[in-house]
Amino acid sequence: MPAPWIVEHERTVHRDRWVTLRQQRLRTGRGALLDPFNLLEMPSWVLAVPVLPDGRLVVVEQWRQAIGRVMVELPAGNLEPGEDPAVATVRELAEETGYRASGPLLPLGVLWPEPARVQSTATGFVVPVDPLPGAQHQDEGEDLAVRLVDWDDLLPGGAHAMVHAVQLAFLLMAQQALAAGRVAGRSSPAR
Repeated sequence: MPAPWIVEHERTVHRDRWVTLRQQRLRTGRGALLDPFNLLEMPSWVLAVPVLPDGRLVVVEQWRQAIGRVMVELPAGNLEPGEDPAVATVRELAEETGYRASGPLLPLGVLWPEPARVQSTATGFVVPVDPLPGAQHQDEGEDLAVRLVDWDDLLPGGAHAMVHAVQLAFLLMAQQALAAGRVAGRSSPAR
């Protein structure tokens, strides 16, 4: 089994509300020196797979600067320090879409989007939602359009195919969980 790496020195290069960049001098388990090794701290985040009573999903469209285009995504947002992930998921869903949870959340687990250099995690939940939304309360950096789509539309080759890898992983995990009947009273997603 690989041995742990040892931090010989570390300094913070940059810190703001979005990201902290730390440079480390590391010694690998085999003794190799990595200097500098850049490590990013970013807020951990949560994601909802919001399912309407008719089986469709609530998604958002928003501009993503890193790739220079509008993307279709599941509602998601950052965890506040000490906040329960389920509470944050319900909050983010309501803020971004106006839709409210109508039943118990189904935990999908925790994923590490980029464990080689980024310390944040993503936590996902299937969320049954009421069919009628309330008002959205978007953050200053958000300009979201809400869409109701079928499951197959989000899969590769679909009309609104998702390209966010972590979100697609949670979507597939949700589809599998629902098909296995892990959520009482909900119909299975289309295959």
